[in-house]
This record gives sequence, C-alpha cells and structure tokens, in this order.
Amino acid sequence: MQPDIHNMRMSRKRKISADDILSRAAQRPCAHTGCPEAGEFRAPKTRLLDRGHPDDYQWFCLAHIREFNKSWNFFDGMSDEEIVSYKDQDITGHRPTWKLGSRTATQRNGNSYGYHDPFGFREEMEGDGTTTDTSQAQTAAPVDPKERAAFATLNLEPGSSLEQIKRRHKELAKKYHPDIHGGDKKAEEILKNINQAYTHLRSCANS
Repeated sequence: MQPDIHNMRMSRKRKISADDILSRAAQRPCAHTGCPEAGEFRAPKTRLLDRGHPDDYQWFCLAHIREFNKSWNFFDGMSDEEIVSYKDQDITGHRPTWKLGSRTATQRNGNSYGYHDPFGFREEMEGDGTTTDTSQAQTAAPVDPKERAAFATLNLEPGSSLEQIKRRHKELAKKYHPDIHGGDKKAEEILKNINQAYTHLRSCANS
C-alpha cells in the first residue's frame, strides 16, 4: 500500500492557530514565584541572551510581565565605559560608522555590524545579511521603552507589523473578554492593559 503523499504534505503544512498558541501558553506557568497564572508573555533572562536557545527566556503572566518591564535594567552588569559607548551608538541607531571609503568587503555585505546585538534585532531586520537593500536598516531607530513594554503586553517582538499587532489584539481581546469570564474584574483589568498597549502601538505606527 502506497502512503498518501498528498495528505502527508497537507499535515506538515498545517498552520498553528491562535487557539493552539494560547492553549500551549496556558500549560506554561508564570515564572514569578508562587504565581498560579499561565506564563503567556516572554522576557529575557539576561541582556546577553541567545535567540536560538529558548532556555534564555522566561515566561510571565500579564501582571508580572508589567512588573518585569518596569524593573528591567538593560545596563545591569555593564561598566561605565560600556554604558557610555552604548549611549553614543544609540545616537546612530547602533549602526556601524566608518570613514568614507573605509568599509571592508565584509561590512559592505552586511555581515559585520561592529557591535554586539544580543536581541538579534539587526538579524531580524536584514534577514541573513545577504540582501543589498539597506534602506530599512538605515531608517531603523531604537525602540522606545514604552513601546517595548506595549509589545511585551501583546507578547510580540519589537518591530512587529501593524497587521500582526491587530491580529494579536483581536486574539487577546477575545480571550480576556469579560463576557467569557462572567464579568471577572481581573479579566477586565487585563483587557484594559491589552487595549492600552494596542492603542499605543497603533498610534506609533500611524505617526
């Protein structure tokens, strides 16, 4: 009997729905000690994380991801010189700088940025570095802390598109709607924070 190749391909290509994602998140506990809520929102354990290793992240419920964002100190463990250097690079959006005509072939190909990018933002913006279109990288700017917190509230990566923001807001608004939870006050508060984050990100996208 020959295997059904068509069905095998369809099975491999099945998309993971929003309900699947939320169901998996509900099985993951909040990393805050003693919290019984589900860990739905990802946060780095350290500034020097590796995006390829899931163990470098921790997961919180909405209330504790907000606490985490308020207390997160990006410069923790950095020397004064490193902090000054980082802030100097912040002026240029952490893009490499060089004198006219002094770039190496590697730098021209986009494979060397001259700084450490622990969150992988550059890789995310430019793909594998083989593209010659640098217009997006040239216009990129550091993410505002309030904007980053709003992305975290919606469990999205900074720089997500407006379409992704709208889709995630719809998913979370449906999940935490008071009618589903019998008018639960906690669900109302969570939904309020979700709506505020969505409104802020939408205004940033339209500005």
